[in-house]
Amino acid sequence: MNTIDRNNASFAYSVGLLKMLLEMQLITKEEYKKIVRISAAHYDAENICV
Repeated sequence: MNTIDRNNASFAYSVGLLKMLLEMQLITKEEYKKIVRISAAHYDAENICV
């Protein structure tokens, strides 16, 4: 698995966990959006479709 694939998988996994926290109302929608942007920058995500 190359670095791009690993980063994409890690980003998708983190977004999935964030969605779960959002559904459980443990984070707000604003927090969710902010963390997704931070994660996208960290994992060099170019196209974010969530």
